[in-house]
Amino acid sequence: MDAKGVESWLESGTFGAEPSARLSRGDVVGCWRVEAYLGRGLSAEVYRVTNVRYGHEGALKLLVDGSRGLKERFMSEADALKFLSLPSLPRYMDGGEFEGSPYYVMEHLLPIPDPMPRRDVPWFMCRVAKAVQDLHDAGYIHRDLKPGNVLVRPDGEPVLIDLGLIKRRGTAVTDPIVRHGRGVSIIDGKPVGVGTLDYAAPEQLLKGEASVQSDVFALGKMLRAMYAGSPPSFAKGVIRTATRELPGDRYPSAAAFAAALRRGRFVRGAFAALAVVALVASCIALCHLGELREWAARRLNPPPRLVTVAKGPNEPAAAYFARLKGLAEEGNPVAQCALAEAYMYGQGTWTNEVEAVRWYRMAAKAGNSDAQASLGLCLHRGRGCERDVAEAVKWYTLAAEQKNLAAMSDLAFCKMHGIGIDQDREGAFALALEAAKSGHAPAQTFVGECYLDGRGVEQNTAAGETWLYRAARLGNARAKMLLETR
Repeated sequence: MDAKGVESWLESGTFGAEPSARLSRGDVVGCWRVEAYLGRGLSAEVYRVTNVRYGHEGALKLLVDGSRGLKERFMSEADALKFLSLPSLPRYMDGGEFEGSPYYVMEHLLPIPDPMPRRDVPWFMCRVAKAVQDLHDAGYIHRDLKPGNVLVRPDGEPVLIDLGLIKRRGTAVTDPIVRHGRGVSIIDGKPVGVGTLDYAAPEQLLKGEASVQSDVFALGKMLRAMYAGSPPSFAKGVIRTATRELPGDRYPSAAAFAAALRRGRFVRGAFAALAVVALVASCIALCHLGELREWAARRLNPPPRLVTVAKGPNEPAAAYFARLKGLAEEGNPVAQCALAEAYMYGQGTWTNEVEAVRWYRMAAKAGNSDAQASLGLCLHRGRGCERDVAEAVKWYTLAAEQKNLAAMSDLAFCKMHGIGIDQDREGAFALALEAAKSGHAPAQTFVGECYLDGRGVEQNTAAGETWLYRAARLGNARAKMLLETR
């Protein structure tokens, strides 16, 4: 199954039989006849079923792998549906054992529209937050919120699924829903307080701890994902607050998250309405002030030509390269740097590292920090030119002085290992830490390794893992590899 999870395929359709599936079409489990195999998750297979007595549909989940604590997680999920009667959770319909394996049946739900129209995202996420708030008000936190763990009823109302990591809020109490554990699941002998890395809060990743603010963190990540990583401006502030590193800096509740999202959407709508009113008023004024318009046309200088270095959405690669080269030859440093990138990676032209270095050097001499950082890297690795580490450090230093994050990270590496410059481990760590705090993933990985190894700073495993998790969430492959091997 893909990242949406098994339950996101709970829509009726023409699904073929799966050779490895335990059940086949027509098999009867209790009073449920199997209609189709939908897929398999971590521990269970899911089937679309029909009640042989009453004819209504459901989704049957059958445990097929109960090892490594997965049976306890499966039973916790079944108990949550059975004992918690909340509109935000799937309706529990039946349960039992089939040939020694536990199963349960829940209502038939539908996947989230993919992609969801951008105009519908705020309303939908407010409803998801309402569902999460209902769960919190009942005394539980989800701990594994993500788009794949939200389905919808036919009326579009969201429903939270995959409750295997559900946890009672506050101190431990006697609770039939978490009777199989104490809030932190044990899988392969290790505590697990998180279901999915990309949506997990730092405190879940590092300590297996979770709170209401951990679910709020996941809501912020979900909001970004629902916009395919490109949220509108009004949603960016909501995401930023919801996903802050410290729980106390986030929204205090899912309801507060929803209120902030609604408020941001309202403000955007109000500004849009004001803009329309202003535009109409301006048009009316211009119609009545024709003489003023003519006077302005005669006396005002024409606006300066706007130079756009970025590639247009429908601009052919070859045409973009030709336009970029023209701007670069006119002396535009940004265009020169972009042209060097085009030559280096074959964008709209053939790959030519020597020509790339020539344009990097032009832009670097004009003071472009991106070109200085890239030229330093070429000199460091001997790409398109003779390897010259000392000159590479010179360009790294110039770019780092302009707070170019890539150059700061590369210069820190050179200082740490004494490459082309005197070794200075403490200075290297301080430089990398500055870039890491600004969100540069390679620098965050560098800082994490320094903390783990005690290079340039006192050894601190917790701090090291924190920085590696930050870099991993930004997609840094080395950080992910280091976390997987720990």
